[in-house]
Amino acid sequence: EHDFWAKVSLREESASVPLIISVPGKQPAVCHSLVELLDLYPTIAGVCGLEIPSRLQGKNIATMLDDPTVSVRDAAFSVAPSRQGFLLREDKWVYIQYKEDASAGIELFDMEMDPRQFTNLAELPEHAPIVARFKAKLAEKLRELRDNDLDRS
Repeated sequence: EHDFWAKVSLREESASVPLIISVPGKQPAVCHSLVELLDLYPTIAGVCGLEIPSRLQGKNIATMLDDPTVSVRDAAFSVAPSRQGFLLREDKWVYIQYKEDASAGIELFDMEMDPRQFTNLAELPEHAPIVARFKAKLAEKLRELRDNDLDRS
């Protein structure tokens, strides 16, 4: 897809990972909420009745097992270290930034109008406010990730 071989890009076909959770006694359901792989540990711990450390960056998404309409994240975050790329995925928008200062490029896709991500909207003036919002959101996410429990005493 998109001239990439293997899962090395931040495009939907590569970055998206289906998640299936089966819990005895829970009814099967499909949920379209955005989650991240780091949500797995707190979710499994919660389902098993274990304490979930507050320092974890992942979220317990077990509420979705009872109500598949629940949304636990407004955006999912991913990285492609080899390309120095960062992804923020919302329901409608996908924002991809290459390098922290965006010097290697920015991509913005409308997933409702262009789910296969062929039309980059990042340079269009009418999308400048959306790009600015995502730039700020990504900067905040990177600050949050760097504030980890290893730095705390």
